[in-house]
Amino acid sequence: MHDEDDDDTPSADPAIRTDYEAALGQFILAFNEVDYRLSQVIRAELSYRGRDDLMAGASKGPFTQRLATLEILSSATSNGRLSASPIARLRSLNTDRNNLAHGHFDQNPFDGSYSILLAKKAEDYPAAEVRRLAVELTQIADWLRTTEILYDFEDLTKRDA
Repeated sequence: MHDEDDDDTPSADPAIRTDYEAALGQFILAFNEVDYRLSQVIRAELSYRGRDDLMAGASKGPFTQRLATLEILSSATSNGRLSASPIARLRSLNTDRNNLAHGHFDQNPFDGSYSILLAKKAEDYPAAEVRRLAVELTQIADWLRTTEILYDFEDLTKRDA
Protein backbone atom coordinates (compact mmCIF):
# COMPACT_ATOMS: atom_id res chain seq x y z
CA MET A 1 0.00 0.00 0.00
CA HIS A 2 1.24 3.52 -0.82
CA ASP A 3 1.41 6.10 1.97
CA GLU A 4 0.87 9.72 0.82
CA ASP A 5 3.45 10.93 3.34
CA ASP A 6 6.11 8.89 1.57
CA ASP A 7 5.35 10.41 -1.82
CA ASP A 8 8.57 11.16 -3.75
CA THR A 9 6.84 13.62 -6.09
CA PRO A 10 8.93 16.76 -6.34
CA SER A 11 7.31 19.85 -4.89
CA ALA A 12 9.27 23.07 -5.10
CA ASP A 13 7.82 25.92 -3.10
CA PRO A 14 5.11 27.56 -5.29
CA ALA A 15 6.02 30.90 -3.71
CA ILE A 16 9.16 30.93 -5.89
CA ARG A 17 7.05 31.15 -9.05
CA THR A 18 4.65 33.63 -7.45
CA ASP A 19 7.57 35.87 -6.47
CA TYR A 20 8.94 35.72 -10.02
CA GLU A 21 5.51 36.52 -11.48
CA ALA A 22 5.26 39.62 -9.27
CA ALA A 23 8.76 40.77 -10.26
CA LEU A 24 7.99 40.18 -13.94
CA GLY A 25 4.79 42.19 -13.63
CA GLN A 26 6.68 45.09 -12.04
CA PHE A 27 9.26 44.95 -14.83
CA ILE A 28 6.69 44.87 -17.64
CA LEU A 29 4.68 47.75 -16.15
CA ALA A 30 7.84 49.85 -15.75
CA PHE A 31 8.96 49.05 -19.30
CA ASN A 32 5.54 49.95 -20.68
CA GLU A 33 5.77 53.34 -19.01
CA VAL A 34 9.23 53.93 -20.51
CA ASP A 35 7.83 52.88 -23.88
CA TYR A 36 5.00 55.43 -23.57
CA ARG A 37 7.24 58.22 -22.25
CA LEU A 38 9.73 57.68 -25.08
CA SER A 39 7.02 58.55 -27.60
CA GLN A 40 5.96 61.57 -25.57
CA VAL A 41 9.50 62.98 -25.46
CA ILE A 42 9.88 62.49 -29.22
CA ARG A 43 6.61 64.35 -29.77
CA ALA A 44 7.66 67.16 -27.42
CA GLU A 45 11.05 67.60 -29.12
CA LEU A 46 9.52 67.65 -32.59
CA SER A 47 6.88 70.14 -31.47
CA TYR A 48 9.61 72.31 -29.96
CA ARG A 49 11.40 72.24 -33.32
CA GLY A 50 8.19 73.25 -35.07
CA ARG A 51 7.91 69.86 -36.80
CA ASP A 52 4.46 68.78 -35.71
CA ASP A 53 4.10 67.24 -39.16
CA LEU A 54 6.63 64.54 -38.20
CA MET A 55 5.18 63.68 -34.78
CA ALA A 56 2.66 61.02 -35.82
CA GLY A 57 5.16 58.87 -37.71
CA ALA A 58 8.18 59.43 -35.48
CA SER A 59 6.40 58.62 -32.22
CA LYS A 60 4.92 55.32 -33.39
CA GLY A 61 6.39 52.00 -34.44
CA PRO A 62 8.63 49.47 -32.74
CA PHE A 63 10.55 50.48 -29.63
CA THR A 64 13.93 50.12 -31.36
CA GLN A 65 12.82 52.39 -34.20
CA ARG A 66 11.64 55.09 -31.79
CA LEU A 67 14.85 54.71 -29.81
CA ALA A 68 16.80 55.37 -33.01
CA THR A 69 14.63 58.44 -33.60
CA LEU A 70 15.40 59.70 -30.09
CA GLU A 71 19.11 59.10 -30.69
CA ILE A 72 19.00 61.18 -33.88
CA LEU A 73 17.05 63.95 -32.17
CA SER A 74 19.32 63.96 -29.14
CA SER A 75 22.45 64.18 -31.28
CA ALA A 76 21.15 67.25 -33.07
CA THR A 77 19.74 69.41 -30.29
CA SER A 78 20.80 72.22 -28.06
CA ASN A 79 18.74 70.63 -25.27
CA GLY A 80 21.40 69.31 -22.90
CA ARG A 81 18.91 67.15 -21.06
CA LEU A 82 17.80 65.38 -24.22
CA SER A 83 21.38 64.84 -25.35
CA ALA A 84 21.92 62.92 -22.08
CA SER A 85 19.32 60.32 -23.08
CA PRO A 86 20.30 56.83 -21.88
CA ILE A 87 20.06 55.30 -25.36
CA ALA A 88 22.54 52.42 -24.88
CA ARG A 89 20.99 51.44 -21.56
CA LEU A 90 17.50 51.47 -23.09
CA ARG A 91 18.71 49.16 -25.87
CA SER A 92 20.02 46.75 -23.25
CA LEU A 93 16.81 46.93 -21.22
CA ASN A 94 14.83 46.24 -24.39
CA THR A 95 16.85 43.04 -24.84
CA ASP A 96 15.97 42.11 -21.25
CA ARG A 97 12.32 42.87 -21.98
CA ASN A 98 12.34 40.60 -25.02
CA ASN A 99 14.02 37.82 -23.05
CA LEU A 100 11.61 38.12 -20.14
CA ALA A 101 8.47 38.53 -22.24
CA HIS A 102 9.23 35.68 -24.64
CA GLY A 103 11.27 33.34 -22.47
CA HIS A 104 9.83 30.25 -20.81
CA PHE A 105 10.00 30.09 -17.01
CA ASP A 106 11.53 26.65 -16.40
CA GLN A 107 11.54 25.70 -12.73
CA ASN A 108 13.34 22.72 -11.27
CA PRO A 109 10.63 20.91 -9.29
CA PHE A 110 13.18 19.47 -6.85
CA ASP A 111 15.11 22.52 -5.65
CA GLY A 112 12.96 25.41 -6.92
CA SER A 113 15.76 26.92 -9.04
CA TYR A 114 14.71 28.27 -12.41
CA SER A 115 15.97 29.80 -15.60
CA ILE A 116 14.37 31.58 -18.51
CA LEU A 117 14.62 29.44 -21.61
CA LEU A 118 15.04 31.29 -24.87
CA ALA A 119 15.14 29.87 -28.37
CA LYS A 120 18.89 29.27 -28.28
CA LYS A 121 19.94 29.35 -24.63
CA ALA A 122 18.91 29.81 -21.03
CA GLU A 123 19.28 33.14 -19.22
CA ASP A 124 19.56 33.66 -15.50
CA TYR A 125 16.99 36.23 -14.36
CA PRO A 126 16.48 35.83 -10.62
CA ALA A 127 13.46 37.69 -9.28
CA ALA A 128 15.77 40.11 -7.42
CA GLU A 129 17.48 41.05 -10.70
CA VAL A 130 14.14 41.50 -12.47
CA ARG A 131 13.07 43.82 -9.63
CA ARG A 132 16.35 45.76 -9.90
CA LEU A 133 15.73 46.23 -13.63
CA ALA A 134 12.16 47.37 -12.87
CA VAL A 135 13.51 50.00 -10.44
CA GLU A 136 15.97 51.19 -13.08
CA LEU A 137 13.17 51.43 -15.64
CA THR A 138 11.06 53.41 -13.17
CA GLN A 139 13.94 55.87 -12.74
CA ILE A 140 14.29 56.21 -16.51
CA ALA A 141 10.52 56.73 -16.83
CA ASP A 142 10.76 59.51 -14.22
CA TRP A 143 13.64 61.07 -16.17
CA LEU A 144 11.62 60.91 -19.41
CA ARG A 145 8.54 62.38 -17.67
CA THR A 146 10.61 65.27 -16.30
CA THR A 147 12.21 65.82 -19.70
CA GLU A 148 8.77 65.96 -21.30
CA ILE A 149 7.48 68.41 -18.68
CA LEU A 150 10.46 70.71 -19.18
CA TYR A 151 9.36 71.27 -22.80
CA ASP A 152 6.28 73.04 -21.43
CA PHE A 153 8.57 75.49 -19.66
CA GLU A 154 10.63 75.91 -22.84
CA ASP A 155 7.43 76.84 -24.67
CA LEU A 156 6.68 79.51 -22.04
CA THR A 157 10.19 80.91 -22.38
CA LYS A 158 9.89 80.90 -26.17
CA ARG A 159 6.54 82.75 -26.03
CA ASP A 160 7.88 85.34 -23.59
CA ALA A 161 10.85 86.14 -25.84
